[in-house]
Amino acid sequence: MPIVIHNHWIDKLAVFTGIVSGFALYPQIYTLMASGTTENVSIVTFVIILANSVVWLMYSIHRGLLSLAIPSILNIFASGGVIIWYFSV
Repeated sequence: MPIVIHNHWIDKLAVFTGIVSGFALYPQIYTLMASGTTENVSIVTFVIILANSVVWLMYSIHRGLLSLAIPSILNIFASGGVIIWYFSV
């Protein structure tokens, strides 16, 4: 199914907020990398976020919803990165 981008203001707002919400985990990742420790990170939380984001990405692809695909991809990278960092430190 092709991705459909509508020109209605609510669709544009959804894409914008999708981008903003997709970056919500990145400040915590920055703090984690700056401190070099994972002692204050809940790995269970990040696994749940990762699993949830994968499901939302599959749904957004199925429905062709770009506004939902953007934050899903960003959250997959963020949560997956934290999980990798957690187990490598």
